[in-house]
Amino acid sequence: YVIKKYLDIKNGKLPERKITVLFGGKAAPAYIIAQDIIHLILCLSEIINNDPEVNKYLNVYLVENYNVGLAEKIIPATDISEQISLASKEASGTGNMKFMLNGALTLGTMDGANVEIVEEVGLDNAFIFGLSAQEVENYQANGGYNPFDEYNNVEGLKKVIDQLGDGTYDDNHTGIFKELQNSLLYGVDGSRPDVYFLLKDFASYREAQDRLQNAFKDKREWTRKAL
Repeated sequence: YVIKKYLDIKNGKLPERKITVLFGGKAAPAYIIAQDIIHLILCLSEIINNDPEVNKYLNVYLVENYNVGLAEKIIPATDISEQISLASKEASGTGNMKFMLNGALTLGTMDGANVEIVEEVGLDNAFIFGLSAQEVENYQANGGYNPFDEYNNVEGLKKVIDQLGDGTYDDNHTGIFKELQNSLLYGVDGSRPDVYFLLKDFASYREAQDRLQNAFKDKREWTRKAL
């Protein structure tokens, strides 16, 4: 989505306000795909934050060594807490509760602690997207999902995925993110493609982002939601 937003700005489709995106994460030494994702975020940060056409509308940062001290600064300043783990994985934990209790609205799937948050605050005060746990489990048990359906039919998605493999986001144009691209379209090391249904949820995520941006225009209503 960040890549798509970057391409939109380069093509003259400008957001109404500046967006700052903070990523946090870590990768085990043997988890190559996770390392590639972090590397991609760092490459995007370098490109976007140093592009004068883009950086007045969009900034991207990876928060290194996230700890309590950083959390004390970041959490109270956050408008949106993105908790976008795949439904059924129970990967969304208590961090989003800390954001919520400090007034950030949740953009997320119906996974983990997001479910409890929605039960407490109501769907009107969260931005929920994506497959349900039951839909995920059905695809996993019975098949029927082909990421190329999304790749070929969701507006803007093909170019985003193609750029992962053509060297656009690598300094030396070596195509370092080709395996990341392959994991989404073909699978790697015997796994099925797009294990976490990222492409399947992309259009729904973008629609939730649009709802969020429209809601943010009404400051009084946004404040009510935050409270």
